[in-house]
Amino acid sequence: MEIRKVAVLGAGRLGRGIAECAAHKGYDVILFSQGARGQDALRRIERSLDRKLAKWAITEPEKRLILGKISYTLDLKELSKVDLVVEATIDQFYTKQELLRTADHLCRPDVVFITTSSTLKVSDLARVISRNDSLVGLHFIPPVPSVPVVEMTTAYNTSSAAIETAKHFASRLGKKVLTIQESPGLVNPRSLMILVNEAAWMLSEGVADVRTVETIIKESWGMRQGPLEIADRLGLDLVLNWMTQLQAEFGDRYAPCPLLRLYVREKRLGLKTRLGFFAYTEDDVLVFEEEQEQED
Repeated sequence: MEIRKVAVLGAGRLGRGIAECAAHKGYDVILFSQGARGQDALRRIERSLDRKLAKWAITEPEKRLILGKISYTLDLKELSKVDLVVEATIDQFYTKQELLRTADHLCRPDVVFITTSSTLKVSDLARVISRNDSLVGLHFIPPVPSVPVVEMTTAYNTSSAAIETAKHFASRLGKKVLTIQESPGLVNPRSLMILVNEAAWMLSEGVADVRTVETIIKESWGMRQGPLEIADRLGLDLVLNWMTQLQAEFGDRYAPCPLLRLYVREKRLGLKTRLGFFAYTEDDVLVFEEEQEQED
């Protein structure tokens, strides 16, 4: 089946990134979310494109074309019109279960489902839908437009047709598909959470201040963003949720640093509240980076 229209369920950072990439590659995208978050998502996608436009990565006509291919709706009945479903909501089993069941009821029988879950197993999610051989795990790594790899997992009975559909979709988005065995946390989140947690512990122990910890890790390992900025951009509430689930699976090596719990209680969630480990401007720029640019 030719894929022309893609549904992205979830308008957070991950969903927005997938929607932007898919539209850029010529797919028509329907973005689903609850409340006003979807309208904010369209605004954020436009801001992302504006940053690319400022760097001459795209042209103004390309920007308009990409935005024209993304629509937002609250009406899940629109799922009856799509050729592929990408579920990109928070990693909570019952949330994903209800959404996948609804999509299973509304979509055509030949539509393949992709879940972006990182801490839940595809096999467990597949059991809640009738098309259990048509669910594929593709973990897109934020920021989705910039990261060239995806982690793919499948259930024991995932069909070869569903796997090929998912691979083709990811490849068309310019991603290298790397297949791994089912494991809560996959490769990227499991390794990232250890790094974020240890950096948080160093802050709480007074080993160094936040900028020093971030700079040493980032520059010594050649990272574009350090672990604390990555955590802020993911959302510290999401990071805490991942760590809690990984702790339940693997034990206390994933026990969240108390500083992280404190920040989440104080609603210091990172980019979404403009304050986490770092502070951010309305344009999603680190405050101290903006100050550096002004000094230069």
